[in-house]
Amino acid sequence: MKLLSNLFKPQYLILTSVLFASAASAQFVAVSGGGLLPQDLSASAPAGIIGGITRAGFSNASIVAVDGGVGFLPFIGIGVHYSHSTPELDLRRGDAFGSRALVDLESHTVTFDARLNTPRFFGFRAYGFGGVGLSRFSVDVKSQVEVPFPRGVPETLTAPVGTFGGGIEKRVLPFISTKFEVRDYLTPIPSSIYAPAGLWHRVAVLGGVVLGR
Repeated sequence: MKLLSNLFKPQYLILTSVLFASAASAQFVAVSGGGLLPQDLSASAPAGIIGGITRAGFSNASIVAVDGGVGFLPFIGIGVHYSHSTPELDLRRGDAFGSRALVDLESHTVTFDARLNTPRFFGFRAYGFGGVGLSRFSVDVKSQVEVPFPRGVPETLTAPVGTFGGGIEKRVLPFISTKFEVRDYLTPIPSSIYAPAGLWHRVAVLGGVVLGR
């Protein structure tokens, strides 16, 4: 009881308020949206497939993202990042039948990021980050000719993802900032989608609002 009564003394209340304010100012939540840049891949077809080249073209697509995190040191923090997008895949196999398909790849990606921030100058602050996580893809075939998926159409796929990038924040109100960010998701493409498997750079250009910090 004595301990509880001490907690309500003015000096302890002031100390508690300062600690909570410090913790709150270190936390952040961000909501952003933008687009993915297109990417074209091509490679020699693997052994057993008649033809020379397999091509996969990933179209530009919209993307939405949510971030949350906390700073442990003045310029260092960690965060969790989630994004959703549905890029279109134009797959063309180098076989004798001209096999091809148009596919929507709905993706849900979660990564855990480490962040490095610069000090603020005139309300502006730059930051960089890198992280790892997972992407889960739902495969929706819109059209196909012959046999673009020799082992059958996979309904869902899960792949590891690495991410890195950076951006700029501009404070517009206390604890409210706008941001511009470029983020690259490095995703190995499963061979069931693109044979031979390759590395897909899903480069996202994002703008949004940051609450906190």
